[in-house]
Amino acid sequence: MKKQPVKQSKKKPVKLADSLKVPGPFEERLRNSLRLVDAANALTSPLTRSIENLLRVACESVNASEASVIVRDGNRGGLKFMSAIGRVAEKLLKVKIPPGKGVAGFVFSSGQPMVVSNAAEEESFYAEVDRATGYTTEILLATPLRIRAEVIGVLELVNRPGVPPFESFTPEEMDLSAHFADAIATLVDAYETANLVENIFDRSMQLADTNSGAPVDELRRWARAVRSAPEHRDMLTMAIALAEIADAGEAERELCRNIVDALGKWSKKKSLSPFEYSSY
Repeated sequence: MKKQPVKQSKKKPVKLADSLKVPGPFEERLRNSLRLVDAANALTSPLTRSIENLLRVACESVNASEASVIVRDGNRGGLKFMSAIGRVAEKLLKVKIPPGKGVAGFVFSSGQPMVVSNAAEEESFYAEVDRATGYTTEILLATPLRIRAEVIGVLELVNRPGVPPFESFTPEEMDLSAHFADAIATLVDAYETANLVENIFDRSMQLADTNSGAPVDELRRWARAVRSAPEHRDMLTMAIALAEIADAGEAERELCRNIVDALGKWSKKKSLSPFEYSSY
C-alpha cells in the first residue's frame, strides 16, 4: 500500500502592517504608514548610492580629489554634510557648520557659485571643518543645488589629485560642476522627501505606544517642530491634514481629490509663460 504524500500547507508570509494591532482608529493609519515606509526604505538607499556615484563622476570630470553634498541642518540656518566621498568622508558626516559660516554658508544663502584658490587666505573659509577631520583644504569649488529656483544645498569639490600647490578650478570646470549640481539636487530633494515619510512613521509609532487620544493634533505639533527645511515641514503638515480628511469618509476624500486636482491645474497654469498661458 502506497503512502499518499502529505501536502504541506503553504503559509502566507505575515506582513508587519497586517499583524500590527493598535487599539483605536489609529490602526489603519499606522498600517498605511508601514506600507509607505517600506517604499521609503527602498528609495533612500539607492538614492544615497546614486549621489555618491555622481560625486565620484564629478570628481573625475573636474579633476578634484574630494567631493561632498551639504544641506540644511534643521530650521536655524546651520548646515551639515549629507554625503561625501574621499579620505575623510566618514568624519565629514559628523561635522556641523554654524549659521552664516563657511564658503558653503555663503553659497547657500546667496545662490552664487564660488571658487577659492587659496583656502588659507579666504576669510569666509570655515577652518573648523579641517580641524575636525584632520584634512587640509587648499582649493575649493562650491556650487548651489537648486530645486524650482530654491537653493536646497551645496556641492563642494575640493583639491586636486597629487600634492599641492594645486591649480585653481577653471570657468569650464565651474560649468561642469553646475551640470552635476542639477542632477544631484534632484536626488537630494527625493531623498529628503523619502526621509519625511520615515519621520512621520516613527512619530506615529511613538504616539501609538502612548495610546494618545488625539494623534492628529500630536502629529501636527510634532511636524511644526521637525528639524527640516520649511518647505518640507509644510509638505509634512499637508500630508497629515490630508490623512485626517481621508479618514473622515468617502465624500470628504472625493472633495479633497477635487480640490487638490484643481490646485494642481491652477499651479501649472501659473507657471506657464504669458504666451503659453493665453493658449492654454
